[in-house]
Amino acid sequence: MHKLIFALALGTLLHPMTVLALGLGDIHVNSSLNQQLDARIDVLSAVPEDAEVLIVGLASRDEFSKTGLDRPHQLSTLKFKVLVDDGIYISVTSPKPVREPALNFLVEVDWPKGHLIRQYTILLEPPASMKRTATQKAASTANRPTMPEATSTIESSTEADGFRPSESP
Repeated sequence: MHKLIFALALGTLLHPMTVLALGLGDIHVNSSLNQQLDARIDVLSAVPEDAEVLIVGLASRDEFSKTGLDRPHQLSTLKFKVLVDDGIYISVTSPKPVREPALNFLVEVDWPKGHLIRQYTILLEPPASMKRTATQKAASTANRPTMPEATSTIESSTEADGFRPSESP
């Protein structure tokens, strides 16, 4: 009897375990204020086959209410699409230019083995200030020794208080 239990326990330990967890990573924004939104959210712990079964979209009004967030009408125009290219990611786009400098929204992902909601806050800079910032940064770093820079992300989790843009009338 002990040998059977030992064999089962050993077999369980040696059997490759599959990861059932799926996560959403950082959001990478490739657009500026007054342009159509072009962003990418990394999908973590996924294999290419997962792309076929992921259902992604903006969370419901009820989910926004549960987290205490406003859901302005402009968020309803966001389009979410799962794509595969050097990993799986979610493309987030808008059909019209984004006029608000900050967007705070919830992404909802469903798949056969789970459900996930994550909050993202993105800050959009005007195109001219992005160019000026890059030029100023290059000029200021050209004449000083190289030092590691502090980095920050522009996303937040549902537990954190995020920026809440005001609704436009």
